[in-house]
Amino acid sequence: MGDPLRCRACRRPDPTTVDRDIPFGPQCARCWAGAEIRCANRQALDEYAAAPPPPAEPRCRHCETLQDRYETGYDRWVLLEPGTALPWHLIPLGHRWTLAGDGKAVNLGTRRLPGGVRCRFPHALVCPCDEQPEVLRPFFTALWEEDEHRYRSHRPPGIDDFPGTDPPAYG
Repeated sequence: MGDPLRCRACRRPDPTTVDRDIPFGPQCARCWAGAEIRCANRQALDEYAAAPPPPAEPRCRHCETLQDRYETGYDRWVLLEPGTALPWHLIPLGHRWTLAGDGKAVNLGTRRLPGGVRCRFPHALVCPCDEQPEVLRPFFTALWEEDEHRYRSHRPPGIDDFPGTDPPAYG
């Protein structure tokens, strides 16, 4: 039996090294586990799938509203806007989610879908704590405005609500 393959990442010969194909090449088990985690983390950021896992409540970290939370196929969680499914072509590319038979959320990416298919979308697209969307369809802008109104009317005033002035004195 020959010498073990050399891991492309750590450069050490290791008996657990396996060729992981392009673009990863040969990697040992430890480096491959790290690569999988980094890939899943990058994908989660791109798809807005960075929700807190159970047992935490499925609340947006920014506006604190309850959302529908689903596990993804890569062990991350996504918050989908509750009660809203739209025809797929109205949702921006890369943000079209559906639920698989096992209950996990699947991002459909940029695929064209048959007519009549409805998809969910991440709450992050309409979170009132982010900037108002400029390039989204009017529906998303209206939903953002509705969420923003609900957010502002259900929180106590903060220092940011009084730009350029001292906050009101209570006494």
